Amino acid sequence: MAEDMKMIIGGKFTDASDSAVKKNINPYTGEIIGTVPEATKNDIDRAVASALRGQAEWGTLRNDERDSIIERFLSLLQRHSEEIAQLMCRESGKSISECRGELSVVRPIFQAYMKAAATMYGQTLPGNTESRNKGDIIFTMYEPLGVCAAVAPFNYPISTMMNKAVPALCAGNSVIMKPASDTPMSIIAVAKLMLEAGFPSEAIQVVTGSGSKIGRWLTENKDVALISLTGSTEVGVELHRSASTYLQRTCLELGGNDPLLIFADCDIDSAVAEAVNGRVYNCGQICTASKRFIVENSIKEEFTQKLTERLKTIKGGIPGDEDSVYGCMINEAAADAVERQIRETVALGAKCIYGGRRIHKTLVEPTVLTNVTQGMPIAMDMEVFGPVFPIIGFDSADEALKIANNTQFGLSSGVMTGNMRTAMTAASRLKAGTCVINGTGDYRTSYHAFGGCKMSGLGREGALVTLKEFSEMKSIVLKKIY
Repeated sequence: MAEDMKMIIGGKFTDASDSAVKKNINPYTGEIIGTVPEATKNDIDRAVASALRGQAEWGTLRNDERDSIIERFLSLLQRHSEEIAQLMCRESGKSISECRGELSVVRPIFQAYMKAAATMYGQTLPGNTESRNKGDIIFTMYEPLGVCAAVAPFNYPISTMMNKAVPALCAGNSVIMKPASDTPMSIIAVAKLMLEAGFPSEAIQVVTGSGSKIGRWLTENKDVALISLTGSTEVGVELHRSASTYLQRTCLELGGNDPLLIFADCDIDSAVAEAVNGRVYNCGQICTASKRFIVENSIKEEFTQKLTERLKTIKGGIPGDEDSVYGCMINEAAADAVERQIRETVALGAKCIYGGRRIHKTLVEPTVLTNVTQGMPIAMDMEVFGPVFPIIGFDSADEALKIANNTQFGLSSGVMTGNMRTAMTAASRLKAGTCVINGTGDYRTSYHAFGGCKMSGLGREGALVTLKEFSEMKSIVLKKIY
């Protein structure tokens, strides 16, 4: 049954100022789930003005007062988790098990940032560091930035949004949430529970519509202090450029073509399991999924055979089935793109030994490509956002690292080996924000610094670091105090 949802501006559920709407489509069945508003510039400006007022209220609360509201929200979310998981499954095409798993990380994310906010200490300089500050005490403290905008992708609509909105809120900021155009409803449902739990009505806004338009309108508004985006490199570069007008902070988690280096001394069965887990889930639509499988030539044939046999045992494709490991792709255009990338790579000399077929309008089956060479686009900067395994051979560690680093991207990476010296050498030389030893780069906790280098982004997300990015450091001087 179709359900129409509204944006949340000023604590009220509202239509777009021109009443325009966008249909929300189930990517597997093609049915219309409902509609959401297509925000105008006037709507965005109203949301920012409301968020300014909301921040003034939320920012004055003590940490323990905020924590009480957050705990009420988490209880409500637990109570409504199944209905939100089902909604996410319908609008994203993710398997229902993945949707439930995604919701389960919301509590750990909040808890990590609540703890970090309670221990976000400043620094104190003694009064004898220089002759000119003799008798002075200098100390620092952190203050909220103000209005923070969080722009999330379709592949992890709730957890990715929470990794942006939660540090903003725990640092005392208000937040404007902009979900992906394909998956707006589950975020609206979560935000509704946040307001019900007692968040100030204007501290949380949810706007829906065109990402390119809303992103531009946010950068044109001087009252937006920070924009955190997970999306493509092209979108991130344009947003960063536009944000320079008012020197808005940008936190960008962008594209990747993450390598998994598989050395001959590894446990091959473990390497196969990690490769499958790091590439098949969410139908391969994961920024940090392993996208290049760089395998030592002496075990390449064995690895390829075992990988293919393992893929034959995995069931997927129907999002709502309880035993589906993965669902479908987000839309037909995404499936078209992956199918085209497979054809282009085969045309260059690669061999498709498993999969490669379009088995549903939004599903390309898991695909194994061999005979992939270092100079092919898929081995460098072609980011395939689907369940494709290009296998690239190497003979030495130096060659493996050269292949791995020969890309504009640097998001995450993984190394499979039984030798810790090999592992640490590779980890130190890989140009990536994360390196997972004996695992794929598809790894995340609520705490560690998550993000990339090169064209994969700016800044980091994680409770150990992000609160400071969402805060303003202020120095206070007690002059001639002793």
